[in-house]
This record gives sequence, structure tokens and C-alpha cells, in this order.
Amino acid sequence: MQTLWQDLRFGARMLLKHPGFTLIAVCTLALGIGANTAIFSLIDAVLLRPLTYDKAEQLVMVWEDSTAIGFPRDTPAPGNYSDWRAQNHVFQDVAALAYRSFNLTGEGEPEKLQAFGVTANFLPLLGVSPALGRNFLPGEDQPGAAKVALLSYQFWQSRYGGESTIIGREILLNGEKYSVIGVLPRGFQFGDRYIRVWVPAGFSPDELANRDNHYLNVVARLKPGVTVSQADADISAITQRIARQYPNLAEGLSSVVVSLREEFTGEVQRALLLLVVAVGFVLLIACANIASLLLARAAARQREIAVRAALGAGRFRLVRQFLTESLLLAGGGGVLGVLCAVWSFEFLQRLIPSGLVLQASLQLNPRVLLFTLLAALAAGVLFGLVPALQAAHVNLNDALKQSGGRAGGFAGGGGQRRLRNALVVGEVALALILLIGAGLLIQTLYHLHGQYSVLQPESVLTARTVLPDYKYGEHAKRVQFYSQVLDRVRALPGVVSAGYTTSVPLEWKGGANGLTLEGKQGGPNIFNWNANHRQVTEDYLQTLGIPLQSGRYFNAGDHEQAQPVVIVNETMAQKYWPGEEPLGKRFKLGGPDAKTPWMTIVGVVADVRQMGMDVAVKPEMYFPQRQVRSHAFFTPRDLVLRTRVEPLTLAAAVRTAIHAVDPEQPVANIQTLAEVLSGESAMRRTGMTLLVSFAVLALLLAALGLYGVLSYFVTQHTPEIGVRMALGARPSDVLRLVLRQGMTLVLGGVALGLLGAAVLTRLMKSLVFGIGANDPLTFVLVPLLLCAVALLACWLPARRATKVDPLVALRYE
Repeated sequence: MQTLWQDLRFGARMLLKHPGFTLIAVCTLALGIGANTAIFSLIDAVLLRPLTYDKAEQLVMVWEDSTAIGFPRDTPAPGNYSDWRAQNHVFQDVAALAYRSFNLTGEGEPEKLQAFGVTANFLPLLGVSPALGRNFLPGEDQPGAAKVALLSYQFWQSRYGGESTIIGREILLNGEKYSVIGVLPRGFQFGDRYIRVWVPAGFSPDELANRDNHYLNVVARLKPGVTVSQADADISAITQRIARQYPNLAEGLSSVVVSLREEFTGEVQRALLLLVVAVGFVLLIACANIASLLLARAAARQREIAVRAALGAGRFRLVRQFLTESLLLAGGGGVLGVLCAVWSFEFLQRLIPSGLVLQASLQLNPRVLLFTLLAALAAGVLFGLVPALQAAHVNLNDALKQSGGRAGGFAGGGGQRRLRNALVVGEVALALILLIGAGLLIQTLYHLHGQYSVLQPESVLTARTVLPDYKYGEHAKRVQFYSQVLDRVRALPGVVSAGYTTSVPLEWKGGANGLTLEGKQGGPNIFNWNANHRQVTEDYLQTLGIPLQSGRYFNAGDHEQAQPVVIVNETMAQKYWPGEEPLGKRFKLGGPDAKTPWMTIVGVVADVRQMGMDVAVKPEMYFPQRQVRSHAFFTPRDLVLRTRVEPLTLAAAVRTAIHAVDPEQPVANIQTLAEVLSGESAMRRTGMTLLVSFAVLALLLAALGLYGVLSYFVTQHTPEIGVRMALGARPSDVLRLVLRQGMTLVLGGVALGLLGAAVLTRLMKSLVFGIGANDPLTFVLVPLLLCAVALLACWLPARRATKVDPLVALRYE
């Protein structure tokens, strides 16, 4: 311990003696270690930290697998849920929940609330108890039972100021009185974070026998010892029996069981893996830079090392001293890196999946601090060991005879030079891989947003008005509401046109119907003919800017007494009437025996991705709202305005216009279509920003490493350069000499990096859109960019070499 303390004190003195070197080394390491700490804290929050449910590892989600119609994880029908619950052998308990929407009125500003209707066993299944009040009773989960509700903690605080007297208070939801019986815990979340209210599902026997409507979420708890794969096999067997028993409704239906952790994090796991690789590369480049600096510094300290060796210091003692200094640098970099990581937490919070936002937060817990400590130790050994071994391998006679500070005293001088060059080649290769990955993600984001450019989303304003059944259950009342609102908003200054739709693109990733096509034998089950269902007012398609490919748009003549008509997208026309003219074709909703009317196709519009920016376009059909009396699930809720002024400047006027029609109607989600698109791509954009930042950092570090190697090269070869110039070499000859030395290393790194990128970008196949993972343009332009930056890094020391005075250089020698 006494010797170790001596090493620490001596190492600290040596580092303080060269503050410039120490500051550069610590800051470089802080960037590498800090980036790794930040990403690990994200992984800890998302993948390692237990979910806030009792024995969360036993919780699973059960989905229908309707891949054939574009829904690999489809919401189950109540009848299928009933059979799973009754016939399974793998679950302790099974609960169901369904989305609800309420308009809160009676006190203060009307407000639209997203809610869940849940079975009474839902919270006990999760092992969650209300923070205030009580849970639902089984008797309250019955049709006709007393209306009760649980509030989210956030809603309790924002709407009611956290008043404890909330228990027992009656609130008006969709015109009905609900008694508040409890408040859920502060960090509780299941599914979307904007759920504000939970009410009993109250499924009737008829609802639990329904296999035609698919709208439930099903959560279950595994029995002890049962695995997810065993549960999946058991539920699949039940689903196969359902498919055979109800061929008209479920033929070809399958199911899938996934752990709750996978359900919440599946979409970000590959992105996190990519970021782990990126920050690992940044740390490696940082370590390579510091190793290169230490090699140069060891060359300058060869006389000191030789004296210590001559006085009896063994090789192990010298290596330990140098490693101590390296670990001190790593320790300083680790401390500063933790501060950098904490500074980045607010930004990284955006990468937490939406299903975990309320229960997962980035924090410096013991696990994260332990990781930082291990990363710092590993980095210290990684960048310090080889320079320490090189420094300890000294030729005493040469070192003690030398008067200069160059590396001639090292028996391995040539090996040291090759090692420094290899480090630079490695830095360039790693930086190129990161730059190519960043280039692919930049192009992906460009293509994702570019596909909506025809809609001019920055000129479109959207607002949501969900009409409650108690007030607008009759078709005529809904038609009147839409007509009056549209008349008022069209009269607003700056509004070009307006319309209503079931949902603007990307805001509802569901809503499909089975079909029967006239003259085609497809069978009655939903997997044969199926399309997304959107009800719209007559000007919606023009307002949104969806191009008409053939036929016509809806017009005022498509009213209740007119012939039922429909407009389809290109995908539907090509899929169901390939090689035929779709105009004039007829189909109806439901099976062949359904009593729904036949509808005639009067128009074909361009495809618009509704289900996700990178999700394949589904067949889609648009109906004139005036002709569709059935409003379940598909009633228009989103108002769309195209404006010639800044859309958000009309937000207050739009709200006023709607309240002039119905003062109690909540208006929500007022935003531009551009904001909708931005919200959809927010996680991708955050990931892209991080990867681009890491790539730029890697490029700068690699350029600094190259600059350092060439600067050292010029310093070591100053006498040689002086002799060359004394014998007639021109400055341009010296410039070419140094540039050739540097660019040879760069080109070697580029070649190695291109090979590595061709392999590693395969990890990004599921993350790119509109281009291939081996996009030729990216693989050409990015190396050219890197070479341009590297050329600048080489030119600076090369230019200094051309300024060498031969007399000064020879006198120095």
C-alpha cells in the first residue's frame, strides 16, 4: 500500500506537471465514458430495471395474429378472450381492457379523457393497489352496475389539485355520473401514458360471445414455472380450435403470447443495440487517441525511465507506475463523464418507450455508477497497458547517451511507430462505420417525411372532437354537428378548406372491416377481403391533399338518399381488382349474408401511409359520412383545415367555432399535421441525433489522432526534412511527403471501415426506410467526407513541415 501511495502521488505530480496533456486526455475520456454511461443508464431504465408490477416477469400480453391482413399483433375479439380465459392451462389469471373515450363536463373547461374499461381483476392481476381509495369490486364489473371510476395520479393532480376529498365525488363522463372510488399510484402506467381514467368494463354475455369485433387488450399472469413459449403453444392450440369451430369469423386466425417487457420495449431494442455499438466505438477511438499520446509522451520520458531502471526499478515496477498514471486519467475522465451523462438525461428520456414513460426514468443508481467505474478501469487498462509495456522496454545505453527527447532509446522504436499508425487506421475505420450508420439514418428520416410532402403538412391544422353517444347517438345529429362546425371554420380568415375524418394519418393504427366483393368468391371470413375503414365529409380528401388517381371525389350529391358510394386507395384497387378497372365495382361490408348495402367505387386516390411511417400501405376505403348510419368505432373525430396562414394562429378561433355549435364539446389535439408527423418520428429522430453526434465526435477524435501522429512524425523527422531541404527539396516535395504518410493511413482505415460497415449495417435493416442498408450513395459520399476532413488534419502538420529552416534543423541535430 505504501508503494501504491507513492505511485499515485508521483503519477499525480507528473500529470499536473503537464496540464495541457492531462486536460486533453481527461476531456477525451470524459466524452467516451460519459457517452457509455448515458446509454447504459437508458438500457438500465428500459431493459434491466424491474417493471413496477408484482413479479412482472410472469406477466404477458396475448394477441391475435392477423398477419394476413397486416396486423401481426391484433386486438382480440371478446369471444376469443373468453375461450382463452376458460380453456387455458398456463395462466393464473387473465384480464381484459378496452379503450374508452369520455368527455368530462359539468365542472370547469370541458375535457376529452382517454380511458380504459377494465375487468375487475385487472389491478389485482398486476399486483397494484390504488394509492388512495379502493379497487373495483366484482359486482361493479357487471352490466347495469353503479358507475364508478379510478383516476390516474397525474389527472388527479392536474384537474383536482390533489384534493383528498376526491374519493366519493361524482364526475360527469359522457353525460353520466361516475363516483370516484380511488386514485392510482403516482408511477402507475399500463399502455399509453395519456390514460386518465379507468372504469369497469362491464361486458355483457352477448359481448363476451362476440367474435366479429376485435378491440380488446388481454394481459395474463403465468403460473409458476410456465415459460412464455409454453403459454404461446397452449393459447395457439385453443385459437386453432376457435378457427375450426367458427370458420366464417376466424378461419386462419392465430395468436401470439409475448412477455410484458418485450411488449413495452420490443420496438427500441434494436435501436439501443445500435447505440451501444456506437458509444463502444467512441470509447475505443478515445482510448486509441490517449494511447497514441502516451506513446509520444513515453518517448519524451525515456531518459527518466532509463535512470529509474538503472537505479534498480524492474520492468513490472515501471509498467505499474505507467498504469497508475493511466488509471488516474481514467478516473478523472470517469468523474467528468458522469457529469456529462447526467447532463444528457433529459434528452435521452425521449428514447424511453411510450409504455414505460411514467415508470422508467434515467438516474444515477448504484448499477449505473458501478458500470461507470468498470468502464473507467477498462479504459485505463486498455489505453495504458501497451504504452506502459513499450515504455518499460528501454535500451539503457542508448537512452542515457541521448541528449534529445526522440524515441531512439526504445528498442522497439519501429514497433512503436507501427503501433501508432495501427491505432490511427483503427480510429478512421471505426469513425467511418459510425458515419455510414448516421448517413443511413439521416436518409431514412428524410424519406419517411418526404413521402408526406405532397400533403404539405405544414399548412394543415387538425383538431379532435369525439362525439359522445348520449348526445350524438342519432345519425342526423352527427351530420348536423359536422355541417355546422365546417360552415363556421370555413368562414374563418385564412382557411382554404375543411373536412372531417375518422382519423388523420398515423393517429389511429387500426379500424378495418371485412368485405364481400361482388362477383368474387373470397369466402366470408375476415382474412380474405379486408380494408381500413375511414368515414369522411365531402371535402376531406381535397383538404388533406390526397391526389385523385381516377374517378371523382365526394360531393354534395353523396347524401343519405343517394346511391351508396365509396373511394378506395390504389393498393386496394390493385389488390382486389388486379388488371381491372375498379371504377363501378361494388362491394359491401361484412360477409355475403350481411344486410349492409352494396357500395359503388366512384374514385381511386393515392396511397397514404396511415398505420405507421414505415408500415406497408393497407387497402383503404373512404365513405361519405352522410351515407353511413352505423357509427361504431368509425365516427369522424378529427377536424382538418388547410390554411393560407400559419395554422396554429387559428387554434383559438377554431375552438371558439366549435364551442359556438356545442359549448360542452371538448376540443383536443390541436396541432399541425407536420407536428403529427414529427411526433410519429420523434424516437427515430432522437436516435438519429444521437448517432450523428457520436459519429461526428468519432470523426473529430480520429482527425485529432491523425493530426497527432503526423505532428509527431514531423517532429521526429525534423533533421531529415532539414537535410532534404538543404539538398534542394522544395516545400511542395515536403508537403507531399507528409500528406502521403497521413493519407496512406487514412485510406487503409477507409478500406477497413468499408468492410466493417458492410457487415455491421445489416443490424440496421429494420431501422432504415427508402434505402438499402448498403446504400451505394452513402458508401461513396461518407468516405469522401471523411477523406476531406482527414486531408485537413494532415495538411496542418504538413504545412508546418514546409516551414522548417534547414540551418535550425541541422543545428538541432
